[in-house]
Amino acid sequence: MKFSAHTKNSFFCARFLLLAVGVFLSVRPVLASPPLPIINTNNIVVITNAAYGAVGDGVTDNAVAISNAITKAASGGVTNGLVGGTVKIPPGIFLSGPLLLKSSVNLQIDSGAILRMLPFNQYPMSWFTNNVTNVYFVVTGNFISGSSLTNIEISGAGAIDGQGAPWWPWANTNNAVRPRMISPSSCYRALFQNVTLSNSPMFHLALNGGNITVSGVTVSAPASSHNTDACDVSGTNILVQNCNISVGDDDYTCGGGTHDVLLTNNTYGSGHGVSIGSYTDGGVSNITVMNCTFNGTDNGIRIKSDIGRGGLVQNINYFNLGMTNVHMPIQVYGYYLFNGGAYTPSSVTPAMAAGTNAVSPIAANTPAFRNITFSNITATSVSSYPIGIIWARTEMPATNIVFNKVNLTGDESFDLYNVVGAQFIDCNLKPSSGKTTFLLFDAQAIITNSTPTDTLFLFDGLTTNGYGNSLSFYNAAGSLKTTNAFDDGPLVLSASTFSVSNNLALRSTTTLNYFLGTNAAKVAVVGNLALGGTNNFSGGSGFTNGTYTVMTYTGTLSGSAPALGSVPSGYNYVFNTATAGQVNLVVSLTAAPTNLVATATNLQINLKWNSLAGATSYNLKRGTTSGIYPTTFNGLSATNYTDANVTNAVNYFYIVSASSAGIESSNSLQVTTAPLPSSQPTNLVLQVVSNRLQLSWPQDHLGWRLQIQTNNLSRGISTNWATVAYSTNVIATNIIISPTNGSVFLRLIYP
Repeated sequence: MKFSAHTKNSFFCARFLLLAVGVFLSVRPVLASPPLPIINTNNIVVITNAAYGAVGDGVTDNAVAISNAITKAASGGVTNGLVGGTVKIPPGIFLSGPLLLKSSVNLQIDSGAILRMLPFNQYPMSWFTNNVTNVYFVVTGNFISGSSLTNIEISGAGAIDGQGAPWWPWANTNNAVRPRMISPSSCYRALFQNVTLSNSPMFHLALNGGNITVSGVTVSAPASSHNTDACDVSGTNILVQNCNISVGDDDYTCGGGTHDVLLTNNTYGSGHGVSIGSYTDGGVSNITVMNCTFNGTDNGIRIKSDIGRGGLVQNINYFNLGMTNVHMPIQVYGYYLFNGGAYTPSSVTPAMAAGTNAVSPIAANTPAFRNITFSNITATSVSSYPIGIIWARTEMPATNIVFNKVNLTGDESFDLYNVVGAQFIDCNLKPSSGKTTFLLFDAQAIITNSTPTDTLFLFDGLTTNGYGNSLSFYNAAGSLKTTNAFDDGPLVLSASTFSVSNNLALRSTTTLNYFLGTNAAKVAVVGNLALGGTNNFSGGSGFTNGTYTVMTYTGTLSGSAPALGSVPSGYNYVFNTATAGQVNLVVSLTAAPTNLVATATNLQINLKWNSLAGATSYNLKRGTTSGIYPTTFNGLSATNYTDANVTNAVNYFYIVSASSAGIESSNSLQVTTAPLPSSQPTNLVLQVVSNRLQLSWPQDHLGWRLQIQTNNLSRGISTNWATVAYSTNVIATNIIISPTNGSVFLRLIYP
């Protein structure tokens, strides 16, 4: 839609400075229905009644009759607390000049009724001469208008006909301002429902204010008609639903100072699609378009602006849309006046985008686009057109542009110019066979799939002097046609392969970020590879120690191994280029198992430790001297072991290590313990050999102490026990028998 300066000032009258707001974090709830007008339905004024005298013959000018009826309805008495009334237009063709709507009035056009604007040569006009261009301008009153209105309605199953055909070529030639069909300003609690609007000389609905509902309205004009926008709005709390629209310009548009708008369940045919701009000064926010279809529109979704007419456009949501045979399904651009005029970005190349990279001073009227979501959209575009474009200003890149489950089929690529954080989640973009999926300039693209997929996204950009492009792939496959389009990155790969169709030289400033795990993450170069830059590694799903192929090449390898940046802790990392055509990263364990615990019981020691991520087996080592471990138990699969080959009361020292892929980790901290003898009482076995008394006790009592006392037998046992020398860590000993010793008492006690 093209506006002259006069048009801009008359329509977009609300002008505000750009407001700075915080980063958008979530999608706003869908707008609730605006409150409907409150009008006295008991006061009905029929325009053909004798008091008004309207004639439905298609010839008589009924402007006075209808205006008198509107005045009468507006002054209607109070019924049930309601004021105003309904102006009823019965079946017939009622010709009329401009009408001034009033508050608390419903203009009801019944089925079979046509309210028709005066034809071109009868409509009231005022002429003046522009002394600069000598172009004649016409200034006319809009057909149905009003200012500062409350509780208004235009409804019914009838029609309003603008007879616009003679206006369109004349306006093209004379750059003239034409009447709009319905154009109330500063209207609140307004309802426009069920009527059919056709062939307006200019805009059909031009609405300004708040709490506005447009429902079930049909708007039609030839695709070739000039500036016949269907529904232009400016204000807040606006609902457009269940409408059927085909015109010669914007099917919907809004400008600066507009927020909280919902478009839902509408059908769009010919026209320029659903637009925002080009005047967005004052800001546009919280616009939702959902459950709509587009068939044959020039554009599907369009956000347009430029320096001097821009503002902050944010929190814009497009959900559940179907488009067939549209020229360009998705357009967001800040160069509407590119090449000196209203510009449709149907053939912008990366070189053209680079040519606009001069930074303009940022001001309140700088176009800014952020927090825009496209979700569940399926579209096909016609031949020779891009399937989409995001082309923001160099000084103000677009940010947080999210595409979720968007499927676009067409001829040319999707263009990303001056964009930060363009996310494509579970999307399928299909330009013609062999053509590039994305063209880039100063762009950050993030490709994400819920599960790994081999759907290939092909990228290209400038053939020289790549500028600021960075790519991220999660469960996705990408291919780069021109190496310089990648520039220095960073490049992020997670369960993804990024192919380069020619030589790749990694400069000292190039950064590659890998998420290593079960699924491969690598750069595949079809040509020569020169190593360099910095590689950062993170642990992805299934990450463990082992060998990861991070780059492949088909030509020669040169340069030095990249510098290691951030890496998961607990591992050693070494680049290995010994295998031809591969650059491998060898990851080995450095951490040791933790929390080794030894618990001694009779004739055994029970050991356990914490598992170590990435370990495939464990090695337990034992010794009787601290730091020396001659006995090993290798290849243990569990994190516990019972050592039964031990002797009670002997101190044992243990450590444990982990192994994976033949590589052993460092050792754990040492623990020590000694097996304990049985605590159950037992009998001594005695045998006299010569002058010695041989004593023995069971093996599981090794460590008990043998004690002795000598007393007169008649006195019995006293408390003067003494430990027999060399009897503590044995299970047998000898005592010399002497008749002079008197009675001898022996006992075995628990240590």
